[in-house]
Amino acid sequence: MQVSTRVAAGFAALLFGASMVGCSSGDANGGSGGGSTDGGGDGGNAGGDVTLSMGVVPSDTVTETFNHWGTLIELVEEETGYSIELYEATDLPAVIEATIAGDLDIIHLGPFGQMIALDNGAKIETVGATSPGPDGPNNQSVAVVRNDSPITSLEELEGQDVCFISPSSTTGYLFGAAEFLELGISPETDLNPIFVGDHRSAVRAMWDGECAAVFTYRNMAEIEFYEDYDDVPEDGLTIIWREDLPEAGLAISTELPQEVQDNLRTALLGITGTSVYEAGECAEDRVVERDGLTFCHVWPDGQWGLWETDNSYWDPVRDVCIKTDAPACTQ
Repeated sequence: MQVSTRVAAGFAALLFGASMVGCSSGDANGGSGGGSTDGGGDGGNAGGDVTLSMGVVPSDTVTETFNHWGTLIELVEEETGYSIELYEATDLPAVIEATIAGDLDIIHLGPFGQMIALDNGAKIETVGATSPGPDGPNNQSVAVVRNDSPITSLEELEGQDVCFISPSSTTGYLFGAAEFLELGISPETDLNPIFVGDHRSAVRAMWDGECAAVFTYRNMAEIEFYEDYDDVPEDGLTIIWREDLPEAGLAISTELPQEVQDNLRTALLGITGTSVYEAGECAEDRVVERDGLTFCHVWPDGQWGLWETDNSYWDPVRDVCIKTDAPACTQ
């Protein structure tokens, strides 16, 4: 499988002034596969010659991926002295395969991707789950209909066209599939499942009438979709079902020198929206006020920071895989 799309260093520098080029950590100066760690750091800004590869699930375009991650990467580089190169993958399976192969040093994946990588031998350790605030993650899978839909429950979706994200999406399929099975409804044969590929497009497809309901994550249904489309009224979507589940998270390779692992862990957990805001380093257009909290938008998707956890955090996904016996869980 083609895993990466190489992006010119000059383009990354033009965007952020940071060292972010699409590359494999097997390159001469990158990562656990062949990384250079001479003169490894002894704390903030003492990284020496350490170049690390960071894998994330790509956005729609290369530019959007950089826009999501550039600020955080700059801050981690400043804190550790390490150079971090953004590994531009083609899709989710590519990031998972690169993680299992040991080609990545820092990995951001959703719950399913983290579980699959770990269960297939990836030598990684979870640092934390992304969180909207200091009280911890608040991720939910939700089933959404238009506010003018007569449908009010999952039972009423039997025999209907239903939009999902992909067979391996936790918020966009697996947790919903488990709930359908609990209700005695097969998500494969009692529904007409339509796998759209990404959350934004799936919700748009439902809004445009291509399916009766869509499964996505809570923030997409309550905040992001309204921000993206001016033609959707503020009360245009109705959530008819919701279920708590793990949030996406960051992991680091355990094949890195322990000192590098420790420095990364300290930096990743210490860089929060609050810490950046209180340091007076937040641009005015990046200040977020939410739920009584004022912080700086430095983490992707409006998240505040990382909530420290470990590999056991992904166990609920394993439980759902057992309940659904979904092919994606074993392939």
